[in-house]
Amino acid sequence: MPVIAQRAFVLAPTTDTYLRLSNEEFTRQIDLTGFGNSWNTLRISVHCAMSDGAATVSNIQFFIGLCSGTAFPFGSNQCLHACGYIFGGATSTWTYNAGTGSYYATGGHYGVRRVGVTELTDNAGVAGHNIVTNGGSPQRRSIISALIQRLSATQVRMSGVTVGIGGMPSDVWYEHFLYGADQNSGMNVLNTLPVVNTQTLAPGAGWETNPLDTLDIYWSSAALPLEIYAIALNFVK
Repeated sequence: MPVIAQRAFVLAPTTDTYLRLSNEEFTRQIDLTGFGNSWNTLRISVHCAMSDGAATVSNIQFFIGLCSGTAFPFGSNQCLHACGYIFGGATSTWTYNAGTGSYYATGGHYGVRRVGVTELTDNAGVAGHNIVTNGGSPQRRSIISALIQRLSATQVRMSGVTVGIGGMPSDVWYEHFLYGADQNSGMNVLNTLPVVNTQTLAPGAGWETNPLDTLDIYWSSAALPLEIYAIALNFVK
């Protein structure tokens, strides 16, 4: 079960509340009716940190995206419909790097779309990229974003955005997170030219009949829990 707790920080908020995911999933239904469900691009940003430092952990899937409803999200074998971006992956290794920022880095990031256990992945243009989340003591917070561009009822394009390793800050405080979520200024874009992820399934069993109406964050590791301090959803255009 997800745990809600608090940590002390130097930067504001100096006492920050977080949601801890340990091989768990967070979903929250969102209201897109004001846009007539005609949105083009959404950016989902997560203010987060690793709960422990100085460890190397393998096979972590960190999914940020959208799903259809809350009953069967991305992590369910009965997933109705989900799409987004996976940081790390089923064969990835997350390596802790002590020093400035005390960050975790991993390779193997890709856009994914899922119905049931059927996944379509986009592995184009991501080789050699790293992502960063913060760990260590004192704890540090970072920002990670997934972008979802909807081209039609059955076509989407996904990409990921992270803080660059070379400019890793000691901590990302709340106001800077909100600015970064709105601008993604100075961040690395994974998949600068992502491939369109598309497939049409039979009516009643696919994404064309299960609308994307729920924010979905999935973290697959129990050994290395994820702490989420804030989530921001922005309409890019």
